[in-house]
Amino acid sequence: MCHNYALKRVICEDVALGEVRNYMETNSTTSVPAATSVHREISIFRLDADHDVDVLEALADQAEKNGWVAPTFRAALIARERIFPTGLPTQIPVAIPHADTVHVLKSGLGVAVLARPVQFGEMGGAASSVDARVAVMILVQDPREQILLLTQLIGLFQTPDWFDRLEEATDLDGLVAIFGHLLTAEAGS
Repeated sequence: MCHNYALKRVICEDVALGEVRNYMETNSTTSVPAATSVHREISIFRLDADHDVDVLEALADQAEKNGWVAPTFRAALIARERIFPTGLPTQIPVAIPHADTVHVLKSGLGVAVLARPVQFGEMGGAASSVDARVAVMILVQDPREQILLLTQLIGLFQTPDWFDRLEEATDLDGLVAIFGHLLTAEAGS
């Protein structure tokens, strides 16, 4: 259910349907696009936040400080989350915030395991929400890559033990390494 809705959302908002079909046909691979791997500079270990906006601001500030996004990204990320919430009601709820490609300087993923669940609006939900345990910020310069990446992330989030493995991380390097490994394993399945 999430998978189909998420792909429909990306197709409708970011890329023309014909262009997506063409991209999917010419790039029919199960691997994560090379430019969209997990990066330490835009990730946060055990983020202590009370509200979704706190999470969004922390991730956006981290990305801007390290040269991954334009100064306009933070406001665009927050505005987009208000209009198109990104919380997924998977077994372990997650949020996958992102903004339009015009605000992104480098492609990559930022991951934050939250110190406690934070309420995010549910993607496609009418005023419903999820208590996210993880936020994965998607930064892409080519919106067509977002479709492949989103498909793999949703597949990963449906894997039974992914969050248990992620919680084994004891520091930021461990978090990035484990999430990267999980994503690579998902791409290979």
